[in-house]
Amino acid sequence: GLEHHHHHHQDITELPFPVRQDSPLTEVLPTDLKTKDNFVARDPDLLRLTGSHPFNSEPPLTKLYDSGFLTPVSLHFVRNHGPVPYVPDENILDWEVSIEGMVETPYKIKLSDIMEQFDIYSTPVTMVCAGNRRKEQNMVKKGAGFNWGAAGTSTSLWTGCMLGDVIGKARPSKRARFVWMEGADNPANGAYGTCIRLSWCMDPERCIMIAYQQNGEWLHPDHGKPLRVVIPGVIGGRSVKWLKKLVVSDRPSENWYHYFDNRVLPTMVTPEMAKSDDRWWKDERYAIYDLNLQTIICKPENQQVIKISEDEYEIAGFGYNGGGVRIGRIEVSLDKGKSWKLADIDYPEDRYREAGYFRLFGGLVNVCDRMSCLCWCFWKLKVPLSELARSKDILIRGMDERMMVQPRTMYWNVTSMLNNWWYRVAIIREGESLRFEHPVVANKPGGWMDRVKAEGGDILDNNWGEVDDTGQAG
Repeated sequence: GLEHHHHHHQDITELPFPVRQDSPLTEVLPTDLKTKDNFVARDPDLLRLTGSHPFNSEPPLTKLYDSGFLTPVSLHFVRNHGPVPYVPDENILDWEVSIEGMVETPYKIKLSDIMEQFDIYSTPVTMVCAGNRRKEQNMVKKGAGFNWGAAGTSTSLWTGCMLGDVIGKARPSKRARFVWMEGADNPANGAYGTCIRLSWCMDPERCIMIAYQQNGEWLHPDHGKPLRVVIPGVIGGRSVKWLKKLVVSDRPSENWYHYFDNRVLPTMVTPEMAKSDDRWWKDERYAIYDLNLQTIICKPENQQVIKISEDEYEIAGFGYNGGGVRIGRIEVSLDKGKSWKLADIDYPEDRYREAGYFRLFGGLVNVCDRMSCLCWCFWKLKVPLSELARSKDILIRGMDERMMVQPRTMYWNVTSMLNNWWYRVAIIREGESLRFEHPVVANKPGGWMDRVKAEGGDILDNNWGEVDDTGQAG
């Protein structure tokens, strides 16, 4: 049975790196009972971004930050295009994937055989939706996608085999360049499919996996039960869930979703231009693979009020980057970007690296063999409250080890994806207290962007649309 296939009750409390094992959710919420997802148990704390169905949601930002390096499965953000495929527990091990296309020996393989034939690993990976922070772009000008706040990111310990091992067994042609992936879901435009470069699949620094466990539990239906691809450092939209098919090819995927989703079109392309001309979407240069650099402020929280005193206050949050490139510095400005203070950064992923080789949840923990940085980091900075009281906002920016720096200016695009302009928390002085405003709240009004818009300010001006002390807009 499945329970014996599980981790043989390992004591995870003594390990030198973060581990979490959550008890699976059991309750199906009333709103889900009315949809095709009427068998999927979900956490009521997740913020629903597209009504009750399909299920697209993110955790509250504070709750995400407070849960630490590893996100509970129940709080992990979810991006579903349609109903969740139903797979009863007794069918998990019989789930079959087909490997085909430009290969010498195409084959089909069941999950039970994957677990026996291939080396199994357990690895921490941060997932991010390409639409994270989209609501800020939609506030400036509505694009094609629904609103995400800043919590469209989560980190799990994923257990499974390397995608390169599964592809390698089929012996790809020398002319092959891409691996197409297709899921078992059936949203409006057919099964969801996309692709990744074949060379990336074969690169241990990239660590691309086919996973069947998350934080030591069989995959939750929302996260691809029973089998999914996990592509670190790349937008979540490439990590196909409910994996059914791998096709090796000499060109990128021709799936509808590969063309018409997960692209950053040039900023001058209007929604009308994008609707009327397919060529914008079919240009592979605009397809998003690697994530871009991102830093988010979590403390102070939105609408938090703090009394002004002689004390220090610790500003804190997280950062992540794409392509395995480490964030090298995170800087905070309290004077509109004229001067910057250096924050302290903690990289919990390095604890796994320092631990050497370990077995966990039936897989080898082997972060030590690679240099790539595939997880988020956490930053902190103490500042005197008196200095915050003199400031109008907290600005944050990151710079990675390639010296790529986060932009001050928003790159507005039709899909409103990869929005990573400086994250700004406004400071409102109220007598002897300070109130803090984040840019937006994921699924309801209540950030400085709402306020500035209501006051008629231009969010994209030099002062974020705020009127300064002289009564002049920026």
